[in-house]
Parts: sequence; C-alpha cells; structure tokens
Amino acid sequence: MDDVASLPGQGPFELSGGDLCLDFANTWGDRGRPESDDLRTYPRLLAFARQTGLLEAAQANGLAARSLAEPAAAQAALQAALDLREALYGIFSARAHDREIPPGDLACLNEALGEALPNLHLGLEGTALAWHWRRDGTALTAPLWPIARAAADLLTAKAAAPVRECGGAQCTWLFLDHSRGRSRRWCSMASCGNRAKARRHYHRSRQGD
Repeated sequence: MDDVASLPGQGPFELSGGDLCLDFANTWGDRGRPESDDLRTYPRLLAFARQTGLLEAAQANGLAARSLAEPAAAQAALQAALDLREALYGIFSARAHDREIPPGDLACLNEALGEALPNLHLGLEGTALAWHWRRDGTALTAPLWPIARAAADLLTAKAAAPVRECGGAQCTWLFLDHSRGRSRRWCSMASCGNRAKARRHYHRSRQGD
C-alpha cells in the first residue's frame, strides 16, 4: 500500500495547477496515455489528499484501514474520484477554450457537491469564524469534498479565473495563467515548451533543406 502518513506538501504529485481542483484534474496529465494516470488505486487518492493537506494523518490512516476491510466500497469511492476528476477536466478544459460546459460534467460536479456541502460547518479560529470540514466521519469519499468545493469556488469567482490548458500536443495539463499579458501556453517550458520549440526547429530545418 502507498504510504499515506507523509507530511502535507510531500508526495509524488506535481502540484503546479494553481488551484486544488486543477491539481486533482492533473493527476492524469496525458489522457492519450492510460499509463500516465497517477490515480489508479484508492491509496493513491489518499496520498494526493495527504500531500495537498486535505486529510490529517490519523484520518488518512483510518480511511486506508477501512479501504482494506471494504474493498468493494473503496473501489466505488475510487470510481467516484475518477468520475469527478474527468468531469473537472471537461469543465475547465471547456472554460480554457471558451466552449460550452458539458452538461454531464456539470451534473457530476453537482452530485459531488450534494454529498460534500452537508459536511461543512462553521468553527472558531481564534476569535474568527471559518468553514471546517467534518473530520470525524469515515466516508471513503471524504477526500473529494474539498475538491468539489474548490471547483465550485473557482467557477463562481467574481473575477473569471484565467484557466488555461497546456498547448502541448499530448498534454492535458490545466493551470491558472497569472503571467503578464496572460500569455502562458505550456504547463512547463522545461517539458512541453521545449518539445514544441524542438519540433518547430525541426520543421524549419526540413523546409530549409
């Protein structure tokens, strides 16, 4: 089983999307290659939740133990996570390309929100009130609750979020573009950006020949 007791911020996932829900969608960075899916087991979902600080160690370990005791329920929770992830990709990819949001993807997000939002409550942080997630539950889908809420917050923000999708031919990475002039095209210049430059150089060389 993957180690789910690691500290928040430590783990195997690349968290460069700029928002929790985009980082979750990016756990499959190249949808043309099934082997690039980083979320193929329930323990990997827990690892993502720990790395992003969604779960405390005790809660993650409790969910890991329950997933072993109830494998069918864990598989159902994993499928719910994959369904939500692909719905988020569909929604934010549509936003990035100024397309209409697919109704089925929005329905999937709303279903996740229907489960998530009843688990929110107000609690004190010093003298201030803030939203908190119920931590005493044992729902195997608990890691999805803050992800669904983050997606709803991003979609309903007063200022439209500058969501972009990587311009790489084989990359489906989503990110918030905070660059000057909103001109960022790549998930990373070190990967997709350099590959695109290399392809352009190759084609120019061939045309010159």
